[in-house]
Amino acid sequence: MSRGRFRGLTACMVAALLPAGSAVAQHSVAQPVQLPAPAAVGQAALSQAVIQTTIEGGEVTLQLVTSSEVTSVAADGSYTAHSTIEAVEVTNAPASANVTSWRFNDLVGSSFDRIFAASGAPLTAPTRSATAKSVILDSVSMVSVGFPATPVEVGDSWTVDGRIVSHEMTFDVTYQCRLAAVADGTYSVDVSYAEGFSASFDGVTAEGTISGTGTLSGSLANPLMLWGALNQTIDGVRSTGTSATTLRQDTSITVQASEG
Repeated sequence: MSRGRFRGLTACMVAALLPAGSAVAQHSVAQPVQLPAPAAVGQAALSQAVIQTTIEGGEVTLQLVTSSEVTSVAADGSYTAHSTIEAVEVTNAPASANVTSWRFNDLVGSSFDRIFAASGAPLTAPTRSATAKSVILDSVSMVSVGFPATPVEVGDSWTVDGRIVSHEMTFDVTYQCRLAAVADGTYSVDVSYAEGFSASFDGVTAEGTISGTGTLSGSLANPLMLWGALNQTIDGVRSTGTSATTLRQDTSITVQASEG
């Protein structure tokens, strides 16, 4: 895959390259399968994500297009994926927002590397060099989950530790996963998590709950091919000294992917 191949295209233009739907077929195979697909150098994917979140107190919708490629695979099956942000577009924002100041356009063409275990669980987080990039990468990281070391079959459940970064806060969560379907070279996993938290940063204390739910699907041949949706809610109280304010942050991400 030639990196930067889609550079300069808007999200709307690249959307035409993506599948209209990625639903898993109703008829599932019965035999156990090993997930995720093994990584191989050269595997690639083009992904479009629609991210709805809160920026500066207002609801914002972003369209993000990234290209990714497996650049190395270790003996233990872990691998490095190199990703490039091909397009970013703000499609909804409060009328009072200064969208230009968010500098999302500056991210087009920038790249980052992530290392994943053979199980699919992320071993490293992408480097955050700007607030705009942080919002995007943190949201995309929500959909990274791991799988058991042994094969699973439809109906099997498992838990896996995860770490979510959102709005300058880091949350350790436990993903509750269930293999919902395997068919036509794809799989589908139902995912949920719910945790209490207490965090402090820059003189601010935040307490409450973080929860999420969704369905994620992928290819049985390419670990970079992921699609689906995940909704997340952070609900609590933010305290500074003797004052306290309600903390409520809703984030959703919908992902589609095609072979790169």
